[in-house]
Amino acid sequence: MRSLCLGLLGLSLLAGCSPTTPLFIAQIGTQEVVEYKTLKTNRMTAAIEEDGDLLTYSAQAIRDNKSAQAETLYLSGYQDKKLGDQVRAIALYQIGLIYMCRYNDDRDDNKALNYFYQVHNEFPATLAAQRAEARIQMIRQRAQEPVQQNARELLKHWKPNENLDLNKPSLDPDLTLLSRRAILKDRVSEAETLYSLALADSGVAADIKAKALYQMALMHMAADNPQPDRAKAIDYLRQLLAQYPQNELAGKAARHLDAALNNGMP
Repeated sequence: MRSLCLGLLGLSLLAGCSPTTPLFIAQIGTQEVVEYKTLKTNRMTAAIEEDGDLLTYSAQAIRDNKSAQAETLYLSGYQDKKLGDQVRAIALYQIGLIYMCRYNDDRDDNKALNYFYQVHNEFPATLAAQRAEARIQMIRQRAQEPVQQNARELLKHWKPNENLDLNKPSLDPDLTLLSRRAILKDRVSEAETLYSLALADSGVAADIKAKALYQMALMHMAADNPQPDRAKAIDYLRQLLAQYPQNELAGKAARHLDAALNNGMP
């Protein structure tokens, strides 16, 4: 499989890299929170608050007015036949989410609908197809609204959600934005399902699978998780250490495992 290059600040696409494992896999990285703290804007935060299925790269594309670039990246994942249907479907789904976002200057509901229908038609048995159906209904409903404001007009009146502090100090700094939102919104099981798709896909690189296991462990041991699961966290950490002992996350995983076993939840 062509490799996915992860830059030091989340999803920097390096010259010569051919990234083909999009979606939540692109979302997984230990440094994008630093980027989020430094570069976050109302546009990106509003987009994430409005739709929890947006992944970091997608939200960054909305923030930076790079919808077309993100579309190209995700299409490369969709076209990679070495990846499974679940992964390829979510690649198309992310494009739809980007273009339907109300805070995106490049918003194009018709283009979003076309991608959602493509997911539904080509990958009807996937998780993305289920989510796409709901987004299709949302676009249809808002088309009936008498007043259609553009992104800049909406942002003038937008205020951050006080109950969704993605930069909350108590959250582990290694948690991705997807994981953080899942914890704070009590939707860890949904995020866990998404990360599990990486583990089940034979076309996904081992390094990405290790990162998925790490994220699932961190979510289940997070102090802000309304339903923490120490046993699950321990199991995911043990899997990471047993299957990917040479991974860069092994040291951190070992420390978290030691804390969970000897001191309870960190």
